[in-house]
Order: sequence, then structure tokens, then C-alpha cells
Amino acid sequence: MQIKETLGLTNKAVENRDRASSSPRVEDKAATRSGEMAQAASSDRVELSGRSREMAKAAEALANTTDVREQRVAEIKQRIANQEYTVDAEKVAQRMIVDFLRELV
Repeated sequence: MQIKETLGLTNKAVENRDRASSSPRVEDKAATRSGEMAQAASSDRVELSGRSREMAKAAEALANTTDVREQRVAEIKQRIANQEYTVDAEKVAQRMIVDFLRELV
């Protein structure tokens, strides 16, 4: 008895193994399928609605504006430097209370 026969490695089994290695593998088929899906996805399109384009323009305009009103800040700094700026504590307290109550509602 030969070792090949004991292990099931007959000439026929070896030939089948060689044929299997020369045929396309499962991984190759998966890669081909993946490539086909990627190609199909690259042809997909997205269209934005008019509303979304308006929102994009508004967001861009907002991004280009400053958060600080520089002229108003300069005016207040000048009034502080000239000791002309006063704070009405009662007004500030009322505003704080109103803002707090609005947050609760």
C-alpha cells in the first residue's frame, strides 16, 4: 500500500486539486462582485432640492460673518475708558430672571 492511497492522494485527487487551483477562487469572485458594485455606486447621483441649496447658501453667509459686533464693542470700550458706562443692576437682574423663566417654558 502506498502512502498516497492511504492519505487519499490518488492521481485523480491530485488532478482535481490542480484543476481547482487553476479555476477562479471564491475570493476572486467576491473581488469581482465588489468591483462591480463599486462601479455601479460610482454612477449613482444625488440631487439637492432648492431648499437645501438655500440652506447651504445661508450657512455659507453665516460662516462669513463675525460673531462680534466690532463697532459696538469699540463704542462700549470707549465709554468705559471715559467712565461714562454705567450698569443698571436692577435691569440686569430682571433680564436674568426673564431669560431663566423662558428656558423653563
